[in-house]
Amino acid sequence: MSRPTERLADRAGADADIGSSAATGARERVVRLAETVTVTRTEDGLRLFRGVDSLRIKGPADALLVAANQLRAGISWVELMDRPSRSPMRQMERRLRSIGWIVEHDRDHGAGTSTERQVGYLTLFGADAVTMQRRLDSARVGVLGVGAVGSVLAQHLVGSGVRRLWLVDHDRVALNNLNRQFLAGRSDVGGAKTAVAARALRRLAPSLQVHRVDRQIRAAEELDALPANLDLLAIAADTPWDIVSIAWEWARPRGVPICVAAVGLGTGYWGPLLVPGLGHCWGCFERLRQAELTGPDALAEFDQGEATPYSFGPANTVVSALLAHEAVRYLASGECGVLNERRIIRFAENRMSYFSGSHCTCGASQDSVASMASPHTSHTSAPLEDR
Repeated sequence: MSRPTERLADRAGADADIGSSAATGARERVVRLAETVTVTRTEDGLRLFRGVDSLRIKGPADALLVAANQLRAGISWVELMDRPSRSPMRQMERRLRSIGWIVEHDRDHGAGTSTERQVGYLTLFGADAVTMQRRLDSARVGVLGVGAVGSVLAQHLVGSGVRRLWLVDHDRVALNNLNRQFLAGRSDVGGAKTAVAARALRRLAPSLQVHRVDRQIRAAEELDALPANLDLLAIAADTPWDIVSIAWEWARPRGVPICVAAVGLGTGYWGPLLVPGLGHCWGCFERLRQAELTGPDALAEFDQGEATPYSFGPANTVVSALLAHEAVRYLASGECGVLNERRIIRFAENRMSYFSGSHCTCGASQDSVASMASPHTSHTSAPLEDR
């Protein structure tokens, strides 16, 4: 099973391979310092920082600073190659490229698009930000549940550049949804959530290809309306209670990664993001997680009560945005912070915790893992509301 970066690179075509140092046709290549690198002058040269990593470059500070500023602004590949091999610019570029702190792209890439200011942020996930943006542009994503979490997630996916989206939901917009489902307005009350979301998302991106699946999912085969080559399926629905198990039953044999998030009363979670090809397994994740529950968490986990009737827009938006961050990072780079991991937030206490899963131990031939899930699969102090 291929990783998403392999699928997306193939789909994006030959232009996605921008690591070459040669010019491509008439388009001029630009070499620049990754946006996330900061430069500080020292007595004996420069010190560069990227997150917790740092690099010291010794030499004439003035000449090195000029070279760093030119790389920050961007220099054409042709102009760079015209510099002497031992010039401060060439030596600095080679050293920075060797550790992935140099970005190379077409001079006009992204100019005048809605994502032009996003490419620099993507350098947090890797040096080749333009290729990552192209992966996002060609990604195919399904969103199961277009409510409080799913609608905000879809908005961020489209904002990041995703242009092929499948929305799955059977419900209609209610007036009391409007405190947290911001793709809808009062005039949309009574309309199908998928239709309302599709209209709003097309206003953000007229080129968006959005497909509606207006049905409630109660069995894995009902997801056959989705393409088998999705790059990610996000589960943002809470009914039926074993919806994640149902989605995993459909996704696992097709090699489709899934991610999940939900919000309860004062708490929420995002993750795990599970990739079948990496040996992840929803059933094993849940079995291990439930075995480690203690105290109030264990009591809340097996509470059979109704879902909380309360909902708070900011809480839903926070969890949705955090899931979106990890989903976009995964689609762009193949990595993220919730691979086989769940993050839990308790809003009142301003406290976060996490749980890490293990690789599958139950066997890949297992047909269903529904029996390993519980009605409320979250570290919450109350049953979950609609996702």
